Amino acid sequence: MKKLDWYILKKFLTTFVFTMLAITAIAVVIDTSEKADDFVKSGLTTWEIITHYFLGFVPFIMSMIFPLMVFIAVIYFSSKMAGQSEFIAILAGGVKYNRMLRPYLIGSTFLALLLWVAAQYWIPRAEDIRTNFQAT
Repeated sequence: MKKLDWYILKKFLTTFVFTMLAITAIAVVIDTSEKADDFVKSGLTTWEIITHYFLGFVPFIMSMIFPLMVFIAVIYFSSKMAGQSEFIAILAGGVKYNRMLRPYLIGSTFLALLLWVAAQYWIPRAEDIRTNFQAT
């Protein structure tokens, strides 16, 4: 991989992580505000709520919004690069369009594998934690 690939891949993954964390934080705040009365009535400590509910809720919500955040990250950083005329400079430098898309493919493959591993191992465990908390 060349410098250009690393540059585009870094921008892609950085934008993805930022959007994922921002939307997840918003979802946690909204869910907390909706269930605040239930948390108070349960009599549990804040630490118990965090370890028994949010430890299961955060991976669940992240798995739900993961594909959308990949899409938003690609649109956002690509439009930012286009607005700064970086694509024009890359294409004018003799880089073919298909070659320029290689970091997109590498990044999306990495994120797809990450989601697949999470869906096989981490998300089912987190879902058990969350549903057991809600059931009791």
